[in-house]
Amino acid sequence: MCIKLFVKPLQIFKYILEAEALERRISSKHPKKEQVTSFAKRHRAGYNGEKALEFPLSFLPYDDFFIFFHLRIPDHDSENCFQIDILLLNIYFILIIETKNIDGTVLFDDMGQSIRQKNNKEDIFTNPIDQVNLQHLRLLRWIREFNLPPIPIEKLVVYSNQNTLLKNLSLDKNLINIVVRKENLLSKIDQFTLKYQTKCFSENDLLSLSNELLVADSPEDECIMKKFDILKRDIIKGVFCPECRSVPMKRIHGKWNCMYCGAVSKTAHKEALKDYLLLFGEYITNRQARDFLKLESIDTTKRILHNENLEQIGVKSGRKYKLKYDFS
Repeated sequence: MCIKLFVKPLQIFKYILEAEALERRISSKHPKKEQVTSFAKRHRAGYNGEKALEFPLSFLPYDDFFIFFHLRIPDHDSENCFQIDILLLNIYFILIIETKNIDGTVLFDDMGQSIRQKNNKEDIFTNPIDQVNLQHLRLLRWIREFNLPPIPIEKLVVYSNQNTLLKNLSLDKNLINIVVRKENLLSKIDQFTLKYQTKCFSENDLLSLSNELLVADSPEDECIMKKFDILKRDIIKGVFCPECRSVPMKRIHGKWNCMYCGAVSKTAHKEALKDYLLLFGEYITNRQARDFLKLESIDTTKRILHNENLEQIGVKSGRKYKLKYDFS
């Protein structure tokens, strides 16, 4: 069965990039700044947590497992989606992996709480056991729609940050079985492999479920500005200095010049155009580019856009350029 181990490889989520662009381009005095910053940092940390498991998972037998990163599956009964960070399929069992990338000491107490202690401060997080148990229930209910044979579903909560200290104050054995560090992930999967020796799925069943998962996967596509109710006039325009992050740089003799630190760049506008793409969409006119890059010359703006080798649609004043960049 020569199927790629990572059926759905990990990719940076567009809404994270959108949130980071928005965070860069709203003032520190904006009332939503703290919310946007928190959202961007939290989701970037989540992505980095999943990224940290790519390497150990690559050591699994190539033809034994199908691996899916970051699935978002519609739940027809509740009319919304449930998300699974990492899903492993084989013909013997299914494994749900919930990743956590938390720096500090994480305590699990008798009240079923997950508490992070860091810098003399305590933060309460969603209990990951409850979280992964709910994912188990929703996935099981979803799989039943396809009349596949019953198959065991296991789950793990994996802490990927090497600076995380885990403390089980409750002495709950169930917690010990489910919560592990990244370094113990492969040995835990080996335990499941030894535990389940009876084939539950045929190879066709496995392929069928894999296809259904890929078809059902529904990445989040809500506009980040709409999500936080931020208006276009709230966005900081201009080209950021790649050295000191001041804005705007000035275009002088074909180069971008920072009036604050003196840095000079030929390509600083590229990041600004990426931000425009993330926040306002893939099409931009000369007038919109002039406004966003804070340029005065139509010809200068035209040269910049032409040098990006962008697809052009329309002619003369109606011409639009299709922004396209690799965000991987």
